[in-house]
Amino acid sequence: MNIKNISAAVSAIVLFGVAGAALAESRYPDDVQFVSTKTRAEVVAELQQARANGQIVSNDNYPGNVGQVKSQLTRAQVIDELKQARANGEMLDNNYYSGPAVMTAASTKTRAEVIAELKQYQQAHANSGYVETVFLR
Repeated sequence: MNIKNISAAVSAIVLFGVAGAALAESRYPDDVQFVSTKTRAEVVAELQQARANGQIVSNDNYPGNVGQVKSQLTRAQVIDELKQARANGEMLDNNYYSGPAVMTAASTKTRAEVIAELKQYQQAHANSGYVETVFLR
């Protein structure tokens, strides 16, 4: 019994070792020595100039002056457009779906008729599997 367990463990280790070696990436390319054409002082001066121009992101400040976008419509006009879109079926009331509204068909049966049909089905399939008994109660 112990020999089987040891054999299985050794086989698993060998299998994972081979699989790991097969999936390993190729080695990194050789390091190439970078030679700069600018001095440290020139690079620092360029960085300070870029920050002064607003071209460098620092902390939460984003480059450029985005500013506040001004709407061409009043709040009342936007609300009227939203109401119109909902009335046209272009947007549902929950605001999560912007495509055409899904229309539901009206039932031709009363609630009592549907319940009677369900009970008849349950009686006909009383010995059915677990899934049907759970979902058709």
